[in-house]
Amino acid sequence: MFEYIGEVGKDYIYAVTPLLEDALTDRDLVHRQTAASAVQHLALGVAGLGCEDAVTHLLNLIWPNVFETGPHLVAAVAGAIDACRVALGPAMILSYIMQGLFHPSRKVREAFWRIYNSTYIGAQEALVACLPALEDEGDNVYRRHELDLIV
Repeated sequence: MFEYIGEVGKDYIYAVTPLLEDALTDRDLVHRQTAASAVQHLALGVAGLGCEDAVTHLLNLIWPNVFETGPHLVAAVAGAIDACRVALGPAMILSYIMQGLFHPSRKVREAFWRIYNSTYIGAQEALVACLPALEDEGDNVYRRHELDLIV
């Protein structure tokens, strides 16, 4: 439904959030897949309309599904996270991603690097300001002078 109504989803987001919350915490993969697809279209529909609190709540429910292995659920979760990136901004998604990029477990790193690469492809220019500022080390200069002029 949210795929077709677009911005009208703003009127319904707070009403359907408990339903999506229940579906995203269900044990059945099909319920989580359908809910993730609904979150994707809902987040894209309300992007820029002031519903960031509800989209953040839904992202918190989507996030534990990044470790699933079912191909349809993986695609639905990736789409939902990309839609949340559009609605919330890449800085918010990067703050979720940073915790797992250098995790000791290879399985965790692979899942988080897959999401990071998708975020990088979708919003690489916006991620520059979000990356940590590193200290210079001798001959290695990490300072971004152009960014310092703007900030």
